[in-house]
Amino acid sequence: MQKIIETNRLFLRDLTQNDVDCLIELFGDPEAMRYLPGTKSRNEIEEWLSLVFQSYQNMHFGPWAVILKGSDEFLGYCGLYLQKNVDGKDEVEILYGLIRRYWGVGYATEAATGVYEYGKTELKLRRFISLVAPGNLRSSNVVKKVGMKLEKETGMGGRQYHKYSID
Repeated sequence: MQKIIETNRLFLRDLTQNDVDCLIELFGDPEAMRYLPGTKSRNEIEEWLSLVFQSYQNMHFGPWAVILKGSDEFLGYCGLYLQKNVDGKDEVEILYGLIRRYWGVGYATEAATGVYEYGKTELKLRRFISLVAPGNLRSSNVVKKVGMKLEKETGMGGRQYHKYSID
């Protein structure tokens, strides 16, 4: 599997159908999904993956698998996604989700920083956002460490978010 992004401890590669069982651990965990619309079943994960595969094909980016170097452990996902109609315009979001046992050791920040650098240098993108649910202090800290600043509060999909951005 081709490495798209490599950091000190991680590499990111395309997600595949073979990752469904690993994604079940992430998307099936109510605590990991606490600030997202909710847990996902196997079928919902497979539907999400089909959207990811479409993003790879149409945009040449999407959420990628986060893999720990040396052990090849699947930690979660991190990548870029084109969010439609955020405050009236399309925005490229840096998004991520890690299996809970990998929280608290800087993997999300390392992956998100790698994604930001890749988007800026390889894809020549100039603006990135992250939508963070109010109260999600872990994610707020990650996006701040990437260099994002709180831009505004916004609504999307019937939910409220803090919109962080970096240009």
